[in-house]
Amino acid sequence: MTRVLLLSAGFGDGHRQVANALRESFIQRDVTVFEVDCFENTNLFLAKVNQWLYEVTTRYFPALYGFIYRKTANLSPNHVLWKWLSLFSRKAFVRALKLYQPDIVLQLFPDHGVEFVPRQHVKPFIGAVITDFSVHSHWFHPNVDAYFIPHSAMKSDMEAFVSSGAKIIDSGIPIRNQFVMNHNAPTHPDTPYILFATGGRGLFPDLENVIQTILTKLPTVDVYVMCGRNTAMLRRIETLIPGCRRLRALPYVDNVAELFRGASLAVVKAGGVTVSECLVSQCPMIFYRPQPGQEADNADFLERMGAGKVVRNERDLIDILTNRTFWSEIARMKEVCASLAHPDASDVIAEYVLGQVHQHATQSPQYSQVK
Repeated sequence: MTRVLLLSAGFGDGHRQVANALRESFIQRDVTVFEVDCFENTNLFLAKVNQWLYEVTTRYFPALYGFIYRKTANLSPNHVLWKWLSLFSRKAFVRALKLYQPDIVLQLFPDHGVEFVPRQHVKPFIGAVITDFSVHSHWFHPNVDAYFIPHSAMKSDMEAFVSSGAKIIDSGIPIRNQFVMNHNAPTHPDTPYILFATGGRGLFPDLENVIQTILTKLPTVDVYVMCGRNTAMLRRIETLIPGCRRLRALPYVDNVAELFRGASLAVVKAGGVTVSECLVSQCPMIFYRPQPGQEADNADFLERMGAGKVVRNERDLIDILTNRTFWSEIARMKEVCASLAHPDASDVIAEYVLGQVHQHATQSPQYSQVK
């Protein structure tokens, strides 16, 4: 039986959600699936420190995070920084190869630990599933056989990093099955509503002020706020306007697809998975002060495509939402979302990699020496 190894990471929720979507597609095809967080399995303490640094930097020092992201975006795939960072994951990857002997390895997080396959092991097919509409050099290394990308427009920016022989597949970003099932089913909410999607960590700048202003300026529209796992945010929103029936604070919920499909539009934290879910749900987006780095790239890309609007401050947000021209564009924006959507992304990836493995099953093994 074919075996697939998924390499995820504990930095945010998106990588695990992508892993779950891919796992479902492979299991439907009678494929054995393993998932490993190579950072935690190499050194749990250092992995937790790195996750803590990521949380603190993105939450309290987003400009610093964005600066580092930009400074490293165009480094060579062979840069010593990537070699050094791979020390945090390499040992666990090699152990997983020995233990699971996968035919296919899919990276769901940028890492160069996968570059090192011991000579005594047959090299599996290695794919990198890029989970943002952003090109960064950390994703690229010579051992990748195929890159699965959110949109074909990214290909030209990738040419400087992709090694000879590697394929680039316009697959989209894998999303949860609830978004794939009946993604065209219409919804008819009793009252139009704007949905705030703050991500699994519940992060959103100026949230209380923005909500109060929207409720004042748009008296016929309700506001739903998905607070994720941020219980402090949930309590703040619940008590923001006592007795206000137009404001609904939601904890971490499972029916996210239904909420996106029913919304007039979503004000979102521009993570790659979240925006992909919006596209499939045909839900136009507003990106309010997107975080520097890959989220800003996601927001800029989708604004260029016509699926959303980037807003830098509260005043500009209200100007857009109170502009009749903007609301007349919603139908067109929904059509753009539908044209960019990849509800079948996980199936496209599964079919491609399985086809490659079966096609090359009788060919001579390829090897990559530990460096």
